[in-house]
Parts: sequence; structure tokens; C-alpha cells
Amino acid sequence: MKVYILLFMLNIVKAYTSINIYGTGLFLPYSLGVIGYIKKNIPITDYRITGISGGAWCSLLYTQEDDMSDHDKIWDYTIGKNITNLKIHNDLRVFQKEAEKNLKTRYKSSNKNLDKISIISTKLNGNFFSMNTEKRDKFDDVDDLIDFCLCSSYLPYLSGSTFSKKYKGNRYIDGDIKYDYNDKEIENSKIIIDRTIWGRNFAPENYIYMNKEKSRELFEYGWVDTENNKDKIISKIAY
Repeated sequence: MKVYILLFMLNIVKAYTSINIYGTGLFLPYSLGVIGYIKKNIPITDYRITGISGGAWCSLLYTQEDDMSDHDKIWDYTIGKNITNLKIHNDLRVFQKEAEKNLKTRYKSSNKNLDKISIISTKLNGNFFSMNTEKRDKFDDVDDLIDFCLCSSYLPYLSGSTFSKKYKGNRYIDGDIKYDYNDKEIENSKIIIDRTIWGRNFAPENYIYMNKEKSRELFEYGWVDTENNKDKIISKIAY
């Protein structure tokens, strides 16, 4: 009898594919190209997606958008049509401000797929020397999700005028700062995405400066590299 119950339970439990998108820096468009290709050409019905830092924004878009194939459209509804340049030392706060405003407007009353996304940030416990990684997978609504994406990608004094970002009574900074990439969670992951996923070498200027044209180029690199390696992605999908 126990054997039959076990077999029955195995049959009704559906497997899902884990997608993990890690820190991007100004290589965010490359990761968007990777995830955009997957969204368009390799549909994954049952998935759970986790984002860290820039990967938080990729994860947000993946859950909320039906199509991520048009780079310029993504730039316009996240950063804005009137912004064409970003520098890591003084424009990240512009990105944070505009992305928050634009995406909260775009996804107003959406709240879809909130049960499929997790975001990782670094929580401060009083001071810089006491902090821990925090993973959240429950959000009140899409605005709440966007607020924690802002925490996950918040670089002290670069993303805003303060050292950290306040969220529900606590203080947070970029999730990449504390996250342990040797964590067992990675061993259990199916698809792991960052700028090194396909071994591409990037020009030095991509580390400090970004404009719409360069962003489009990085996005296309991510798209093409994933197309050339699509069999590797398909092999990791759970059925």
C-alpha cells in the first residue's frame, strides 16, 4: 500500500526548472539578451527564477513580460527614451530612480507570476561588519517586488545618496556583495546565467560606461550566444 501511495505522489508532483540570474554590473543588457532569447524561443512553462543584483531586474522582466526580444523597447520602458548614457560612478542612481518609476507604472495592477520569483539582497544588521544574505520569495504585490529589486541592486552611495536602502524597517545593499557562490543552492540549480555563461570576452569600456548603442550590442551578443548554445539550455529543462 505504501508503495502505491509513493508512486501516486510522484506522479502528481510536477517538476520545475530553476533559473538563476546573478550580478551583471553594466553587462545587464547581455544577461537580458540571454534571458530574452530563452523567453522567446525556449518556452519554460514551469519555472522558478531567482535574481541577484542586476539579475533581479532580468528576473522581474522575465516574469512580467510576454516578449523580451526588442532591446530598444526594453531600454525605453525601463530607463526611459530620453536617457541615452549611463556611467557606473554617477548614473546608477538615475537608473534606480527611472526604473522604479517606469516599471511601477508599466506593471500597475499586474501582480502576475509573483509566486515564481525570488530575489536575493544583503541585509545589514546594524553596521557594515554584520550582514547576511536574505532571499525573499513572497511579495505583497508587484510594487513590493520592485522595491526589493531596488535593494538587491543597491550599491552604497552609487545607487543613491545613502549607504543602504530601507525596506520594511530594515536596511539592504547589493545582493552580490555577500552572496556565497559556492552555496549548495547553485549545485541544485538548472540554468545559471551571468556574463561568463558562454565564455565571451568583453571590451574594457563595458565595465564603466554604457549607452543605448553599446547596450543594444551587448543584448545582441547575449541573444546570439544563447542561440548558438540553445541545446545546453534545452538539456536543463525539467519535464
